Amino acid sequence: MTLVEMLKRNCAAVPDRPAIIHHDRAISYFELDELCARLCAGLIGMGLSKGDRIGLMLPRVPELVISFLAAALSHGVAAPINYELTPENIRDIIKSITPRFLILSSSLISLAKSSIPEGMDITLISVGDKAEGAISFDELIKCSKPQEIEGRISEDDLVYLNFTSGSTGDSKGAITTHANIYWNTAASVETLGLTEDDIHLCMFAPFAHPHEIFARPLFLGGTMVLLDKVYPKSIAEAISKNRVTCMMGLSPMYENLLDVLDAKHYDLSSLRIPESGGMFTRPDLIERFRKKIGVPIIPVWGSTETTGIALANTPGEMPIPGSIGKPCRYYEVRIVDEDGSELPHGEVGEMIFKGPAVVSGYYGITGASAPLNDNWYFSGDLGKKDEEGNFYFVDRKSGMMKIAGLKVYPMEIEKVLMEHPSIKDVAVISINHALRGEVPKAIVSLKDGFSITEREIMAFCRERLPNYKAPKVVEIRASLPKIGSGKVNKKVLRMEHI
Repeated sequence: MTLVEMLKRNCAAVPDRPAIIHHDRAISYFELDELCARLCAGLIGMGLSKGDRIGLMLPRVPELVISFLAAALSHGVAAPINYELTPENIRDIIKSITPRFLILSSSLISLAKSSIPEGMDITLISVGDKAEGAISFDELIKCSKPQEIEGRISEDDLVYLNFTSGSTGDSKGAITTHANIYWNTAASVETLGLTEDDIHLCMFAPFAHPHEIFARPLFLGGTMVLLDKVYPKSIAEAISKNRVTCMMGLSPMYENLLDVLDAKHYDLSSLRIPESGGMFTRPDLIERFRKKIGVPIIPVWGSTETTGIALANTPGEMPIPGSIGKPCRYYEVRIVDEDGSELPHGEVGEMIFKGPAVVSGYYGITGASAPLNDNWYFSGDLGKKDEEGNFYFVDRKSGMMKIAGLKVYPMEIEKVLMEHPSIKDVAVISINHALRGEVPKAIVSLKDGFSITEREIMAFCRERLPNYKAPKVVEIRASLPKIGSGKVNKKVLRMEHI
């Protein structure tokens, strides 16, 4: 089933049900279908052809969803662009995808104009205030009339370029089809037990996995709640006001949410599926959340290349400490060694994935740089599996250190550091050492009102880790650099030590 078929089905079956809630505005499925059809007609009227890329530089607003679905309806390709990157990085992305249109927030017009390569003709469509040199999004929709679109939309059609975060290298656009989105969404719905009555609050960055903002509610005919900014208080208010049942966030988001609840009461009793992905979720946080809210946080694992979660724990059950769960339906997952041979239970190796939701490659990249090998996606993530089939994320393959010939995984050290009550964020990286070749360095930030010295942190680690794994250098900073998804940007930290 394509995104367009999902939209049309909901428009026919539940036309008056809210598809999107944004602040005090509700957009029904009938209205959403109408808006998408009008934008589609406007784009085609301005020369959009099948396969043309439509760049998106928008926050979490209804226009992001409308633009994405209009791109699908018009046989175009949505290409969300990380507007938090430098103009040089944005220019590289624009150069690689050569978009016909760029739909963007009016506040980003100057950034976009400075990022467009010289000589490239791109029509700008502005959301918000009118901007010089750009067509008004609202006026384009008002002046366009829905029309029949020629040509059948196939499940195998490319529908968007899902860009990787670029935290460990250059950002790449994963070739994502309607079928990829359908099978990942079906897997998520079945694994998590989602229904048409669920109300979804998704805090994904609008340029990182943006389809996950709307794919599940669109698949089910449910409702999505959009927040421009994800402050803890705003999240609590949105859950309470809209009776949100499902949300996805990083573990620090849940930490901050608990802090807000300690200061003020919000009714979050509607919440039943709180997913946590993208980074390690501490068992003590899961337990604290369960005691406060009534349900445990659900650790999951997913990636750009798997089009969303591929491993998940069971809703309502306390997960095994450190486990990211079992494979979602329609995914095969293995742990393999350097030769690609499957490893026995308990041994650490690379996690590889196979299934209809796994993308076929990266836009404009072929050969060794493509993600697949015999239809298996080699994730670059190290993991292990127990005898019951539960998987455990160990670390990024690229981050593993060899200290005096022994393997050391940064995440193992980070988990220990995050047990310290004073530490808020942590990143462990490798730095050069005259005798050992490399040693771990811990870079941390502290919680508000807490104080601790570098020496005390090192002593804390030595009590809990073998000597060769304990960080030899500790640096305390006010904050750590983050990428758009909210994870610590280790690439920036490593570059400081070259």
